[in-house]
Amino acid sequence: MKTKVFIDGHSGTTGLRIHERLAARQDIELLQISEELRKNPDEVKKYMKAADIAFLCLPDAAAVEAAGLAEGTGVKIIDTSTAHRIALGWVYGFPELSKEQSEKIAHSSRVGNPGCHASGVISLVQPLTAAGMMPADYPVTAFSLTGYSGGGKKMIAAYEGEKTTDLLSPRQYGLGQTHKHLPEIVTICHLADKPMFSPIVDDYYSGMEVTVPVFTKLLKGAPGIQDVWETLAAHYDGCDFIHVRPLGEDKGGFLAANDMSGRDDMEIFVTGNDQRILLTSIFDNLGKGASGAAIENMNIMLGIDPKTGLNLGD
Repeated sequence: MKTKVFIDGHSGTTGLRIHERLAARQDIELLQISEELRKNPDEVKKYMKAADIAFLCLPDAAAVEAAGLAEGTGVKIIDTSTAHRIALGWVYGFPELSKEQSEKIAHSSRVGNPGCHASGVISLVQPLTAAGMMPADYPVTAFSLTGYSGGGKKMIAAYEGEKTTDLLSPRQYGLGQTHKHLPEIVTICHLADKPMFSPIVDDYYSGMEVTVPVFTKLLKGAPGIQDVWETLAAHYDGCDFIHVRPLGEDKGGFLAANDMSGRDDMEIFVTGNDQRILLTSIFDNLGKGASGAAIENMNIMLGIDPKTGLNLGD
């Protein structure tokens, strides 16, 4: 029997990508709501009731409303918005945090899909805090370079239309240090304070490169770069979705932010020296940073191979 899936908000960038991926699968039946009724609460609730799993690809307020409509229908929900990532009763959808986290996702009916920038930071920081190597009060800083698809339809149209001069160069944003991904980073990594975070958007479609600089003298026991690499490598050992590259690998001195575009896994690079280390995660903001992660979570919730229908490297 096919799994019935309803995507609420299928016209957005993330919803479209999820729809494309699932439409090609023989084990999935997509329930398609008509365009004129997609904002009708009664109609949405009817589709929720008919579905086994629903993806919410909506703005935060609309996602909260949709989650309310789903109450009592028995449908399992994966919310790709910011609304429920650290909300009570919801499980954070980053199974690589631990085996226990993957089990929580498998048995949950409410999963909050991680933010793209947050996925990069968490992939680098959480293994170190979980191992006790990075203290909770470590002054985390991060910068994140992303393709313009992460900004949704309006930004895509701006970049793919007749560009203004400012769109021809990288643009830093989130300057007020209130980026919406910060709360989940703090909560999931068990940090005492919000990181200093600098996101940057550039003139390419998709791909993300997140870097966290580390001063080893501020880590517990002042470990060297080998120790940090070993901690990350051990955490992700045997993981299909996150691959820690050999210590010091730097692809000839240049790490391209679009190197994982079109893929649903992530690569981590550990470079630098025993005093100053650069931890870098590279992935597709639309893959492991959004729709790919959502489908991975769906597969886990269905009890099937998490890799099903996803594009992973060798």
